[in-house]
Parts: sequence; C-alpha cells; structure tokens
Amino acid sequence: MLKKVPLIIFLVTLALFLLGFMSYTLTKGERISTILKDMGNNSSEEPLSVLVLGQVGLGQGGQWHFAPDLVDTIILLHFNPETGVVNLISLPRDLYGDFGESRIKINKVVSSHKTEGLLKILPEITGIEVDKYVVLNLELVKEVVDGLGGIKIDLAEPVYDPVGSFSLDTGTNYLNGEDTAWLIRNRYAPEGDFFREKNQHLVLGAIFTKFDSLSSFKKTSFLFRMLPQISKSTSNFRLGETISDFREIDKIQFNSIVLDFNTELWQSTSLPSLVGEGEYVLIPKAGINEYEKVKEYIQEHLQ
Repeated sequence: MLKKVPLIIFLVTLALFLLGFMSYTLTKGERISTILKDMGNNSSEEPLSVLVLGQVGLGQGGQWHFAPDLVDTIILLHFNPETGVVNLISLPRDLYGDFGESRIKINKVVSSHKTEGLLKILPEITGIEVDKYVVLNLELVKEVVDGLGGIKIDLAEPVYDPVGSFSLDTGTNYLNGEDTAWLIRNRYAPEGDFFREKNQHLVLGAIFTKFDSLSSFKKTSFLFRMLPQISKSTSNFRLGETISDFREIDKIQFNSIVLDFNTELWQSTSLPSLVGEGEYVLIPKAGINEYEKVKEYIQEHLQ
C-alpha cells in the first residue's frame, strides 16, 4: 500500500482536468516518483481530501460552452490510507442550496467567489472534512491526454452527441485529448449529467493507468512538459515542491460514487422566473440544505 498520501492525491488530480500541485524527482536507477508538498504534514495514517472543480475555461466558450465560468465538474477526492482507496465522489452540478451565505446552484461557486463557502458545507453534505480545493479547465485535459499519447477506456454503452455528430461505440475506445474533452462534457443520454459524471470517473482511471504504464524516462519527459500548465490552475494551498520522502507508485484503487437518481436522494424542480421557464435545479428530497440522507449514502459507500 502507498505510504505517502500526497502522492495519491497528485496522481488522481493529474488524471482528469485534475493536474496541478505537481513536483518531480528522480531516484537512483529506473524508478521515478511524483510527489506533492506534504500538505499539513499528513501522516500515512491520516485521510486526505481535495475538492476538484473543473471549468470549461475562459476563451473556450465558443467551442465548448456558452458559460465558461460555470463549473462542469465537482469531484471530491478522498484518500483512505487504511484501505489504499481513492474515493471519487461527484456532486451534481445542478445542486441548489446555500453556499457561502448565498443561495445558488453549486456550478456557480467559482464565478460567485463562494468556493470557500462550499468547503465549509461539504462536511454536512458528505461527512468529510475538506479544506483544500483546486480549479482546473478543460484545455488541461486535452494537454494531459495528448501528452500521454492517448488513453484507452471501456464503455458499457455507446456515447453520441447529436449536435457535434461525435460518437463512441460500446467497448474499447482509444481517445486523444480532443476526444476525451468531448467525452467528459457530453451529457446526451437519459441520465444526463450523471452519465457525464460516470464517464469522468472512467477517464480518471484510464489516465492514471496510462501514466503508471510509462517507462521512467517517459514519465519524466511527460512531467517536464506538463509543468508549464501548473500555472493555469488555481488552488488555496501552495503548489509543488520536491521533498525527500517519497514512495513508488503502486496499488492505487478507485471507488466511484455517483449520486444519480437511482439513489433516490434528489428531487428536481425549477426556480421561479418572471420570464419563461425557471432554472432547473436539484435539491435533496428532504428539502433545500437537508443533506442527512445524502451524507448517510456517501458514508455507507466509502471504501
């Protein structure tokens, strides 16, 4: 089992539009480890959690999105050192509630400068204390995947975008950066955003697998090429420093938790509007800001 918690979180963050906090170092011979600054002096016995927020990114709105400042991805990465498992917990982007003393959809927390407010309420939603976050954009996904030479994923069902006429078949697919960016944003399926969240988790695992399969030389080359991208990330803690205590990348497992409608946790509604249809939102079945059942579900499915 891995002993260095920050290493785990880095690799997971690297794997989606989740690259940041990176530092690098070479050991003797053929071994390379990728590490983070030891955030808060976490010991190997302490869990570590980071909130990852993914935006389409300013300057890409015409290609990807009409509102590039909104958050398309909200994933809580929670590493359990006792099991060696990284839990990936996706929160629905249409969740509506009080974040940072404002009642808004959760996908507006970055543009409304309420990210710290979201951190404060996350323990009520998930039962997990979180004090670290990183904001990344979609262009970074393309850079990471292309830098790795593409990834392989296995889809349980086909994916189709009727607007862009882009499609992927059931089974094994080999994706470049552009394909991956499209996949993690696509929600043209009966499950909508939940379909997208599941595919984001698939991509996460695929990127980690590809990175871990590279030779030491290729890992080093990749990390050096990605270093300029770090400056495009925003976080509330200091970014990468090389430290002397590191461990070999090995035996990381992922546990995917997607809070879809099958969980029976949510009800959909629309906000009142003076003009046209109101904005679509999700709230807990128990009511706005009533997260007890949501927290129970997450705690029961953590590994």
